[in-house]
Amino acid sequence: MFKAVSGVCTVVALISGCAVTEKAAPSSAPVPAPGLGAALLPAPAGMRVAYGPESGPYGTLRAGAGPAATRRSSSCATTPALDAAAPEVRSAPAAVVAYSSDAGSVTQALVELPAAFPAELPGRCASYRAVVDGQRVTYTTRQIDLPPLGDRSRAYVTAVSGGGQRLEVGSVAVMRGRVVMSLLVVAREVKEAGLAEQSRKAYERLERATRTPR
Repeated sequence: MFKAVSGVCTVVALISGCAVTEKAAPSSAPVPAPGLGAALLPAPAGMRVAYGPESGPYGTLRAGAGPAATRRSSSCATTPALDAAAPEVRSAPAAVVAYSSDAGSVTQALVELPAAFPAELPGRCASYRAVVDGQRVTYTTRQIDLPPLGDRSRAYVTAVSGGGQRLEVGSVAVMRGRVVMSLLVVAREVKEAGLAEQSRKAYERLERATRTPR
């Protein structure tokens, strides 16, 4: 299961758990979200498209209707995420893209959902075990302090181990107006500096694409 670190579907299957959403009024003026696809990151150097880019109601996209949405069987999630089962999330305008290489993967999702932001992971989720595809997998998550972005932001790094192998998942959630950006980076080791830089680039592109003309 861990051999294909670059396989996005394999990685998504590892990220089981349930997600919760907290209500939060954004501090800035509402940001329009037409053409969210234009705000998605281009392929990082050395990576190829794994799927997407897709845009439309979140529940109709691969990220909203595939393994990440249907395999949340444990009591925790490895990443801060919107609840894909919630009707308002499934019908929300969204855009998703994923890139991969032999070294790892980067997945980005943009969802237009007013006044919603992924809640903090509960303390019990700092370390837990689950059985995924018949293998016992251990998840160990820590919240990290990256430079703040947008109206709100939050970041985690999760170590995922099982079957004699190990990888790390870096996840960042950022709110800009009514758009929530999720960035998921999977590698054998996720560097905080690299995660911060990738997040900054992704947010700057979102900011440019959704800037209200004066």
